[in-house]
Amino acid sequence: MADKVMLTSKEKRRKLQQRFLDSILFILAIAMVIFFSIRSPFFLDIRNFMNILQSVSIVGIIAAGMTLVIITKGIDLSVSSTIALTGCLLALSLTSWGLSWWLAILIALVCGTVVGLLNGILITRFRVLPFIATLGMLNIMRGLAFISTNGQAIFTPSRQINFIGTHRLFGQIPLPGVIMLVCFVLIWALCKFTVFGRYVYAVGGNANASRLAGINVNRIKLVLYTLTGLLSAISGIVMVGLASTAMPSAGDGYNLDVITAVYLGGNSPEGGEGSVWRTLLGVLIIGLLNNGMALLSVPPFYQTFIKGCLLIAAVTFDVIRRPKAA
Repeated sequence: MADKVMLTSKEKRRKLQQRFLDSILFILAIAMVIFFSIRSPFFLDIRNFMNILQSVSIVGIIAAGMTLVIITKGIDLSVSSTIALTGCLLALSLTSWGLSWWLAILIALVCGTVVGLLNGILITRFRVLPFIATLGMLNIMRGLAFISTNGQAIFTPSRQINFIGTHRLFGQIPLPGVIMLVCFVLIWALCKFTVFGRYVYAVGGNANASRLAGINVNRIKLVLYTLTGLLSAISGIVMVGLASTAMPSAGDGYNLDVITAVYLGGNSPEGGEGSVWRTLLGVLIIGLLNNGMALLSVPPFYQTFIKGCLLIAAVTFDVIRRPKAA
């Protein structure tokens, strides 16, 4: 009886802490909107907010999958290079190989899926640490992107690909933003309504106990890394559609934005807890910050510095609050 009361007390305390964290995130987002609205007359405009939604879509699509990876105490640093490689393969398929647009998209998606699968195999079968495995894959994929294009950007005049990146529903809502939101809804449904989703949280909470309970931990991780690779490929396609150009250097630095968005949303690096909706809020905060600083002509290196501070602050807050919940 005492144990049940103690568990109930811990659950209530954890829920209160999470509500407090959510409140801080909302307050931060509102404060940013107010600040940038005062400093720039162009910020508080529906077209600007739609531009923000479009600009965060590439990071957001990946962050939806990265949330599940981080819940299982993993990390994927190869996503930025996967964006570049899949985008270059998409462009090469259209321009050099003369393939149809849908087949080019299929090749890009398969490429991203294979990269994620290789990450998962290295981590689960060969026991390579996620940080090391994905860091190595980051360099391999980036190198392949430069090799396949001879280091040159490739212009892609495909109307269908450009449609994916630039079309606006009802003349306002950017299609990339819709794709991002659909990805978040699907990942949320996977976590909320499937046994697989419950297993993800169980593995993150205690992998050894999950294994003893009959859960195939390696299979769960393999699927998650493969899924993240697939989502990275989707982001690569969207990026090519936005720019009408594939570049081997594309996506450089997006790792920081993706990981910052996940941690900023209150998803703990300790694993076992997290929410894709909080990740979405973290993505939007990053988008507001990037857009506001661009309107104020803040130099890029200051932007990188500020986002690094946000990442440290988010992780530090998690470390501070965990001993109190323990």
